Amino acid sequence: MVKLEMHLTKKQYNSLEGLAYWIANLHYIKERYGRNEPELETCRKTIELCCFPDLDALQVPFWVQNCVICWAENWRAYKETYFYNFLESKNIFVDRKDT
Repeated sequence: MVKLEMHLTKKQYNSLEGLAYWIANLHYIKERYGRNEPELETCRKTIELCCFPDLDALQVPFWVQNCVICWAENWRAYKETYFYNFLESKNIFVDRKDT
């Protein structure tokens, strides 16, 4: 069995962190205020028009993006776990020397 592993640049990490924030925010708003909250559209547009194009331009694999999305959908886990630690648990590492 092949073990997936990814080494992120700082820019890739920052973009994934932004994606995680917006996904967690989206699901928090849905739970707290319902599916008719107008702010949901802002979250969706930000994710669709800002986060995904940035991640694609930085060549972040879809499996990494999906991993972050699945984790951040549980906004409580997002609040309770350091993003860096979550990534390491999924064999996604940040190259610290990259600026």
